[in-house]
Amino acid sequence: MEADFADWVEAGLLVDVAPYMDRYTTMRDYYNSIDPGILFYASESDGSIYRIPGDVAEPACETLWIRQDWLDNLNLEVPTTLDELEEVMYAFTFDDPDGNGVDDTYGLGGDGYDIRSFWPWIQGCGDGLGRDTFVRLEDGSYVYGPTTDDAKEWLGRVHKLYADGVITPNIVTDTDRDEEMANGGFGVTYNWVIYNNPSNGTMQSFYSTNPDAKWVPIDMVAGDNGNPQDEPASVGAWCYFGITNVCSDPERAYAIWDDMAQPENYVRRRFGVEGRDYIDNGDGTYEIINAGDGPENTEQNLGIKLFQDLFSRKDEYNIENSAETAELFEKVKENSRDAYEHTIEKKDPSKYVVNNELGTDIGDICKEYMWGVISGSQSLDDWDQFVSDIENAGIQDVLDELTELHTAQMKEYETYMAEHGGE
Repeated sequence: MEADFADWVEAGLLVDVAPYMDRYTTMRDYYNSIDPGILFYASESDGSIYRIPGDVAEPACETLWIRQDWLDNLNLEVPTTLDELEEVMYAFTFDDPDGNGVDDTYGLGGDGYDIRSFWPWIQGCGDGLGRDTFVRLEDGSYVYGPTTDDAKEWLGRVHKLYADGVITPNIVTDTDRDEEMANGGFGVTYNWVIYNNPSNGTMQSFYSTNPDAKWVPIDMVAGDNGNPQDEPASVGAWCYFGITNVCSDPERAYAIWDDMAQPENYVRRRFGVEGRDYIDNGDGTYEIINAGDGPENTEQNLGIKLFQDLFSRKDEYNIENSAETAELFEKVKENSRDAYEHTIEKKDPSKYVVNNELGTDIGDICKEYMWGVISGSQSLDDWDQFVSDIENAGIQDVLDELTELHTAQMKEYETYMAEHGGE
């Protein structure tokens, strides 16, 4: 919707809320405490702000999970390298880790048709640049990750694992990772940190049918590059909101919005009433009684999770996170910063005209080939032809545009952070 947003701004359909942020500071101060770059990506070059960040992800949201009970059953140690991880996955597949005498287990599972399910290999092969997107190098130049030798390496390793039956077969189709996690049957996954919370519905569903199982988060394994990294998340919000020009009192609307973001108000509308919906244990931890996902909330109109994407705190007022989960978020954040240095975020994607014209076709060629190699329907021997197809689709023109526009954006970002980085 970036093009639509640009049209709305040009047509004067949205209200500039930057002046209101100086008077009602809850949201502004929160975002600056997380990362001043959040408001950089929300603002225009003249400092106006027509889109208010809604839900902004933690700097890193996922971690490597493993079945500790399966490790114990097979007398295996927690893997620390990519090679060791693969050895464990083969054992989980073929050595009957659940002890039921049935060939019904797999090493790796994850969200279907989602390349990030293979993040341990992506980050661990070569220099970790083989992502399914564009990557910024240390010298300021840009490459298309899927055409790098790093991508060829991790594709080859994952293809072998899939061909050997070590990865769940349905990972090459569009399946839901939460459902797959709840169903079990595999022993390794790269998945959400929030699974660590006792109130997490996916894990509660899993343990209801697997009471003796034990999923645990572990450190990212090291590949040949010796720099294990978790996957960084975007600094920009994944959703934005705006106040339209037909609002009779936009300042009052923003003031209410900002007041809803106050810690005590946020806790009330996100988690409900203390004693009824959650218990304060008095030691900085909380027990969630009513997570808000069931009929009790909807049928009784309790209002838990009311406007949850309007503004979502990821600090201590997100009381759903246990102390251990908060520490885990911090750990994966710190362990993703080197990878984030190569991440490209576009402040105004609508300006990337060449990419918007050619990007879909290039992406389709990439997805068809990469998933084809993983599933075995295409061969890694055709790598040179794949790279040629990407080149013929106009990848160099896209890279030239990216170099020009994103380099200019990074200079603008550096200026912004010099002015606001200490806020």
